[in-house]
Amino acid sequence: MASNSGVGWRGEIWAHLRGRNKRQAQNFSSLIQSHNKLFESSTTLVIKNEQLKVEAAKLKEENISLHIRGDASGDKNQISDQKLFKKQEELTESHRQIAEHALQIVNLNNALQEKEKQLQSVQAKILEVEAMNGGLRSANKNLEQTILELEATNQMLKDEHQALQLAFTALEEKYRKCQEDNRDLVERWMQQKSKDADKLNEENDKILRKRQAKIKEDLAEAAKEPVQIIPENDSPLIPVCGQANLPAISIPTRILTKLHYGYLPSSYNYPRPSQRYESINMYFDENYFHFDAHESEVFAVKWNNTGTQFATGGSDRKIKLWEVINGKCENKGILQGSNAGITCIEFDIEERLVLGASNDFASRVWSLADHRLRHTLTGHSGKVLAAKFFGDTVKVVSGSNDRTLKIWDLVSRACIRTIFAGSSCNDLVTHQGTSIISGHFDKKVRFWDNRTSGDGVVKEVSLGGRVTSLDLSIDGNQILCCTRDDSLKILDLRTCSVLATLNADEFKVSCDWSRAVFSPDSGYAVAGSQEGSLYVWDTQKHTLDKVLKGHDNAVIACSWNPTGSSIVSCEKHRKVILWSDF
Repeated sequence: MASNSGVGWRGEIWAHLRGRNKRQAQNFSSLIQSHNKLFESSTTLVIKNEQLKVEAAKLKEENISLHIRGDASGDKNQISDQKLFKKQEELTESHRQIAEHALQIVNLNNALQEKEKQLQSVQAKILEVEAMNGGLRSANKNLEQTILELEATNQMLKDEHQALQLAFTALEEKYRKCQEDNRDLVERWMQQKSKDADKLNEENDKILRKRQAKIKEDLAEAAKEPVQIIPENDSPLIPVCGQANLPAISIPTRILTKLHYGYLPSSYNYPRPSQRYESINMYFDENYFHFDAHESEVFAVKWNNTGTQFATGGSDRKIKLWEVINGKCENKGILQGSNAGITCIEFDIEERLVLGASNDFASRVWSLADHRLRHTLTGHSGKVLAAKFFGDTVKVVSGSNDRTLKIWDLVSRACIRTIFAGSSCNDLVTHQGTSIISGHFDKKVRFWDNRTSGDGVVKEVSLGGRVTSLDLSIDGNQILCCTRDDSLKILDLRTCSVLATLNADEFKVSCDWSRAVFSPDSGYAVAGSQEGSLYVWDTQKHTLDKVLKGHDNAVIACSWNPTGSSIVSCEKHRKVILWSDF
């Protein structure tokens, strides 16, 4: 086997060399044959020339010998001379032919050298082409290997795709089954929630009946007391039934408290400041009442429109109603039904409903009269951080972490419009019943007009930090913006420009939903800080007016009583503080 293989490769090399020699010699075969003929002719002439030289030498010797002997005849000399002349001519012709042949040989040698140079160039090109051919063959092999690998990978991917398709089909079937189970669970859960709501409403009805009975008893006791007209400024004076032509009468304090809770006719208007407060020095650090409002963090606080009570909401999923009696806060009801912490609270203008936004992606509406849950507005895919009544009490607008604003109709209990804001909405306010102003995580305040179709923003203002809260001034011309760059900015809604920036060295905004508000006359602005202080600025002078200290943790929200007499603030722990002039 080894010998045969050795003979085989030697034979292949020999055949390759013969073929190569044949290919290379074919171009010069005619030249080589011509050269060989000329070389043979030249050799023949050289040999003939040597013979002639030998004969000429012999003739010369004979001639010399003949002259020496002197016995040669004239005829013989003449014949010898002729022969000699002829031989010389032949010799001359041979020399001439030799010269011509030598010249031809030189020319042929030059041509041979040129051909050799061309042959070397061709051989170099052949080597280059062979090297390139070897590289291409190697690349071809690599590509063939790559194609094989890709085909194997493609086959594997096809197999995986088929397996995934089967898994997808199984999961889709499982998903449909889960959807059916989910619908069944939702129906059962809604039935259970309905039972719980009915039970809660029954308990609220019992509490309401007890409260009404107590109020009747207090009114009956008050009716037995004598009513007398006293001079002004000696006791609280309240016009009866809101009629201006009737005299003001003195009402006992306990009855006045009940009246402040909301039992005056709806036509009665509580007094509001007619001019800007001259000073806020009536709020002193030691002149406050603090209490634990919730079981943990308190996220929201809000006075009602008449300043008779306020509501707080926290992470315990409850909204609590509070009334200020003799400088202290007493709980007057609990609104339940939320599945997560309360982030925002709003009273309607008629003080019949309470709106609360929640971290469970929903907003809810309760009735103040019986503390029942009336509406649950679900549809957001993120935390609802702000919700306000819009235009009237039958519409609500909400802003969420899912970068959308939604407008709800409480009659149909459905979302009637969704606005894609492009950024998480931390707070919003409504303006003139048609416009919505929203503050966003991307440091922008956006203005929307509900009268226009589509989601196009009407105006947009960029601020220096993430917007955490918005509050509209009493005249509707300015808006207070709290931002995460630790400052408050007052925007002019007529020009959409920043009128003033309010800040302080120690003031730090605590979180992305920290709330700042105007005073009822818009002469002051108040906001809570990270270290637990309440900062009050003069919005006319743009200076810090007062720092109220009393909280132990970061202050998240605050609300100014519409009568201007008090401020309520809440902190990240559970404490709520009432700052007042009582």
